[in-house]
Amino acid sequence: MKPFEWSLPTKMVYGAGEIKRLGEEAKAFGKKAFFVTFEPVEAAAFIRESALASLAEAGVETVIYDKIEPNPSVKTIDEGVRQFKECGADVVVAVGGGSAIDAAKYIASVAESGGSSWDYVVLASHTPREYTGAYPVIAVPTVSAAGSEVNAGGVITNTDLKLKSFSRSPYRIPKVAIIDPELITSLPVSVTGDGGVDIFCHLIEHYLSTPEVSEIADRFTEAMILTLMEYLPRALEDGNDLEARGQVALCSAFGWSGIQALGRLGSIPIHFIEHQLSAHYVLSHGRGMTILLPAYLDYFADALPARWSKLARRCFGVTETDDAVAAKALSGEVVKWLQSMDVHRTLADEGIGDEKFEQMLDDIFEMYGTPENKIPGARPMTRADIKQVFVGSLGA
Repeated sequence: MKPFEWSLPTKMVYGAGEIKRLGEEAKAFGKKAFFVTFEPVEAAAFIRESALASLAEAGVETVIYDKIEPNPSVKTIDEGVRQFKECGADVVVAVGGGSAIDAAKYIASVAESGGSSWDYVVLASHTPREYTGAYPVIAVPTVSAAGSEVNAGGVITNTDLKLKSFSRSPYRIPKVAIIDPELITSLPVSVTGDGGVDIFCHLIEHYLSTPEVSEIADRFTEAMILTLMEYLPRALEDGNDLEARGQVALCSAFGWSGIQALGRLGSIPIHFIEHQLSAHYVLSHGRGMTILLPAYLDYFADALPARWSKLARRCFGVTETDDAVAAKALSGEVVKWLQSMDVHRTLADEGIGDEKFEQMLDDIFEMYGTPENKIPGARPMTRADIKQVFVGSLGA
């Protein structure tokens, strides 16, 4: 187990109806809020109304920026930076899913640090610009998936280049996250399912990508996986089940908070692969992860069989004593779980063929390739390896 430091500086406010706390929390950081959110949707109108009412009651002026699209673009974020500076706001409030929260974190940090949001992302070909600070961010997640409400990261899409990457900085970590399960009840079944798979992928990335032993991290991760497996089906069955919504939301927040990686340094290859899939096609990140997950697990099963078999036994009830056989069974067990919730998907289901595989492979290595022209993983991945995952995700 490696030495580690871990901090969760975000103040978490959890509970049904706790959106009422937004105004008082924002008031502690400023008098004028830049309200970053998605375009108005009738089914979610109560979320915006509740948030704005709380801010108004606390005397916090608001400027609404509701241009955030799924997989937020450089253009949208840079325009948000311009409007933020122009309006003189002093705190950023994000209400929405991971896209809205990521966008808010970019706006808050780029407004303080200067330049364009794309200057700061990870690219194999250049050194990212460093952040020098950020305006305070308050996050109100309305989708359980990304976990962006309590971490330093954020993903952004360059629509001109059709590239998708990320950046991280402690300056960007939200000061407060208000996790109110009532705000998540309006989510469509498809978004709930895809978001749940995204959470699952966050939980397994570090668990499966390194042989390093960190039993405490394993147990944290396994507890969240088992919680997700129990409550995600309930949330899909009844979107108004607040207990189920709340438990899934907490798995989302803690699942990408770093607690799942204590004492080990893993890698996130399925994220690297998916980023370029949803950069080229109109797919949510969660849907892309849902598509790639089975082939990814199948491909890597023989890389670290002790890790794969451990997860298969502890979370999926596999009883096979041979590690290699148990590891290979994991992918099939995950597929059964996805199918039981009717969320299993393939590229074919989305009308996607192999016509862009080569371009996406080029982009993956441009973004994340090592000097040896590989992608970090349980074993370093070559171009042919990643293509194998794409081909395995095609379906019928």
